[in-house]
Amino acid sequence: MAWKKYLLEGDAAVLSDTPPVDVTKEAAAQGSATEASRQDHKHDVTTGTPGTIGESDTPAEGSATSLARSDHLHGSPASWTPAAHALDTHSVPTGPIDINAQEIQEVSLEKVGALPAGFDAQVVFLTTDDHPYVYIA
Repeated sequence: MAWKKYLLEGDAAVLSDTPPVDVTKEAAAQGSATEASRQDHKHDVTTGTPGTIGESDTPAEGSATSLARSDHLHGSPASWTPAAHALDTHSVPTGPIDINAQEIQEVSLEKVGALPAGFDAQVVFLTTDDHPYVYIA
């Protein structure tokens, strides 16, 4: 294949006026609606308080149906000092980075004046027409 131009606002399907469903821990589903969601639609999600960290705790997904906020805090015993986390040191990546569907902030596309040769799944922003493109091998 080749470079494919992304659709921009005004080029897409008719928009829906139906509110989205709440976020839950259920299997992903493609849905069946024939309308597109609005850019500013909002999902509700239940949040909860994290538990207390204990020495020798075993990591577990848990069973709560609520999510923790990114700035949440865990309580810890006053007499226990946790060891250094393995993630305290970072190095330059040497291959793909798996972020497990987590949010990445402040990322931008490479700006190009002409579409390059391209490799599978490469995404660029073409400055001559102000559109993003993806390369499909």
